[in-house]
Amino acid sequence: MNPQLRDKIERISNLPTLPQVASRLLEMVNDTETNAADVASLVSQDVSLSAKILRLANSAFYGTPRSISTIQTAVVRLGFKVINTLVLSLTVFDMFPVSRRAVRFDRKAFWHHCVRCGLLAKILAQRGGGRAAEPEEAFCAGLLHDIGKVVMEQYLHEDFTAALEYARQQQKAYCTAEVETLGYSHTDVAAWLISRWDLPDTLSVPITHHHAPLDADPFEGMAGICHCADFLCYGTEIADPDAGVPPPLSEASLAPARLSPDDLEPVRERFAQELEKMSPFFELVG
Repeated sequence: MNPQLRDKIERISNLPTLPQVASRLLEMVNDTETNAADVASLVSQDVSLSAKILRLANSAFYGTPRSISTIQTAVVRLGFKVINTLVLSLTVFDMFPVSRRAVRFDRKAFWHHCVRCGLLAKILAQRGGGRAAEPEEAFCAGLLHDIGKVVMEQYLHEDFTAALEYARQQQKAYCTAEVETLGYSHTDVAAWLISRWDLPDTLSVPITHHHAPLDADPFEGMAGICHCADFLCYGTEIADPDAGVPPPLSEASLAPARLSPDDLEPVRERFAQELEKMSPFFELVG
């Protein structure tokens, strides 16, 4: 870790830790002895989380043919990986709620970007035939790809604001502005946070390498999908004239992701068709 960043982090109090239900579920989904009743019992301990999961499970995005009224039914119909993604993303959203402070960083727009990126990552993984990444894991990685930014905004606010202003003034990508002004980036912060959360490498490596996917061995495929999803996401949103420029696309990252430049336009079209189904996700994050 960058020494400057290490010094700053060591001075932070009340560091964020992953809620018990999410950390325990991460263990359970990788245990061959786990069954649907075990997962349902764990998730049902959190009433608020359960209600949100049921709302999403019944959304058009998951296309379930009949109404899902219990967590156990949701687990059986959607599968462990989908439930794990929902629990992890919803608990993280709750850990970093939309800020009401009068600052230029729009937390609501940030979470909407993450949801869009998750959807794009899933579509990209499906476009690649699932050879580079399992689509549900890609969705989860896309949702959490920029978690380092929200941690910086909350815990390293002066650094975050300085990099953001530099990116806007110089019209540079934010990830470039961070390195030039701070000597570290939001992916470094994400690496520190994720090490505390003990996320599996299939998620942690792509999240921390989505701006340098070719360095994500042996997960270059998933990292390339997150990288490409992030790039495509900037073309789907209303541009902020002060937000700097989008991060560039590394075309070399497409091959490990089992994609080609010809795949990008069909992915954009599919995204536009699927986006409306994501409305419950947008409503839950503000």
